[in-house]
Amino acid sequence: MPPRIIFTKEQITDEAFEIFKEEGLESVSVRKLAAKLNSSTAPIYTSFKNIEEIKKHLLEKSLAILLNYTEKEYTKDAFLNIGVGMLEFAKNYKIIYKTLFISSNDHQYILDEFNKKNLEQMKKLKILSLFDEQDLKHILEKMCIFTHGIASFLCAGMLEEDSLEYFINTLSEMGADVIEITAYRKGLLEKLTNALEEGCRIEKNNYSEWNYR
Repeated sequence: MPPRIIFTKEQITDEAFEIFKEEGLESVSVRKLAAKLNSSTAPIYTSFKNIEEIKKHLLEKSLAILLNYTEKEYTKDAFLNIGVGMLEFAKNYKIIYKTLFISSNDHQYILDEFNKKNLEQMKKLKILSLFDEQDLKHILEKMCIFTHGIASFLCAGMLEEDSLEYFINTLSEMGADVIEITAYRKGLLEKLTNALEEGCRIEKNNYSEWNYR
C-alpha cells in the first residue's frame, strides 16, 4: 500500500493563496488545489472541512500580510506608513486587494478589523493625542477613502506613477491637510502647531515633511 499523503494546513493554505493571488478567490477549489498539490482531494479534507473554511483562512492570511505591509517603517511617520503600506500591498497583490476592498462588501469584517488595528496604531502617536477617538476615526476615514481611491486606480492599471516616493509624497500632503483641517475645526490648530514646533523628537521628525504652517 502506498504511503498516505499528508499536508499541513499551512502547506495547503500557501498553495491556495497562490491560486487566490493569481486568479481570484472564486477560482480556489478543492479540485484545483489538489491538482496543484499533485494529490487527490482526500488529504485536503483531512485538514479542512470544506472549501469555505479554506477561503476563510485565505482571507485571514491576506489580512496578516496587509498588516505586515502597513506596519513597515517606510518613513518616520507611523500614520503615513499605514497608507503607504496599503498602496504597496495593492501594487503587489492587485487581485487580492480588489477582492478585499473593491469587488464587493462580502468581506466587510476584514475592513473593520483592519481599521481597528489602524486606530490602535494612531492612538500610540503623541501628536495625535490632541484628538479624541471620534476625531481619529474621522481622520482615518478620510485618509482611507483617499488611499482606497488611489489603490483602485492602481489595481485598474490607470495610475501613471506607482513608486514608493510618489505614494509617500501624495499621502503626506493629503494627511497634512486632513489633520490640519480637523485641528482647525476643533479649535486645536494652535496646539497642533505648538506640538509640531516643540514636539517630542519622534513626532517632530515624523511630521517634518508635512508643510504645516
